[in-house]
Amino acid sequence: MTLQQLRALREIAERGLNFSRAAVALNTTQPAISRMIRALEQELGVELLVRSGKTMLRLTPEGEQVLARSRAALIEIGTLASIGSEHNHPQSGEIKIATTHTQASYGLVDSIKRFKARYPQVALHMQQGTVGDVVQRVSKGYVDLGVNVRPQKVPENIVALEAYRIERCIVAPPGHPILAVRKPSVRNLARYPMIDYEEGSQTAALLRAMFVHAGVVPHISITGTDATAVMAYAQAGIGIAILQKQVFERTRTRHLRAIDASHLFPTSKAMIFIRRNARPPGFVYDFIELVSPQWTRIEVDRVLHARQGSLTTLASLRPPSNGAR
Repeated sequence: MTLQQLRALREIAERGLNFSRAAVALNTTQPAISRMIRALEQELGVELLVRSGKTMLRLTPEGEQVLARSRAALIEIGTLASIGSEHNHPQSGEIKIATTHTQASYGLVDSIKRFKARYPQVALHMQQGTVGDVVQRVSKGYVDLGVNVRPQKVPENIVALEAYRIERCIVAPPGHPILAVRKPSVRNLARYPMIDYEEGSQTAALLRAMFVHAGVVPHISITGTDATAVMAYAQAGIGIAILQKQVFERTRTRHLRAIDASHLFPTSKAMIFIRRNARPPGFVYDFIELVSPQWTRIEVDRVLHARQGSLTTLASLRPPSNGAR
């Protein structure tokens, strides 16, 4: 049994049982992937995949078990490999972070800038995903950390640390009537064309829930792919939009004005996701503390290595003191 065989099984599962895509991910060929899986099946004495001719239908029950243990083993091996590297080169290495476009482009910029000033030899690899994607990538060991709002379901092997508050505002071109309303209601918003977000974003989910709860049908003029596109559409006068305040504050423009929208939405918080019982390099702890200063290395280790269930709601742990960013 080899690590490459375990990686092959993991990549096949992640890519819809497509051997060709798994081969590309592992920089090898489709026949090589097939040989690895056959060799692994022969060694284990069980079928890992249900086949119909050349088509892979699904993992067998045994395949599911082997996949789960392979993922865990690959994560542990990655941790072991980092021990020597950290000892010999404590100021160099890499961090893989899964997050959304908005957090990568606006929420984390200051933390990343300070981190790079402290650790110029550490490479940061940012991966963009949806709310659900981010936590799954952390859970499966593809990345070291995730930063995003908390999804509805958090895997059991994940601890989510409260990082900072996310507040929202209404933006529109100068002179737009909505800006004259001190606390616009949902019905006030529905009077004007609005810019929506694509499916999968937290703001899109909040917008739709808000209108459904109020029993109001909005006038959606256009759907934007991300906050940057939404701002561009709002500046062009295509519609009013809901933005995270951190986006507007980092990109202030004379072509847009903003008013508070906190009365329309529940408070959101960005979370830092990390695998339970992880033992990351020291610079990962420093990155977490730069994002949310309350989470010192001592506090992070306290929750990472606590017995499951021994702390209140591990899926949404609060920092030890107030002062959300």
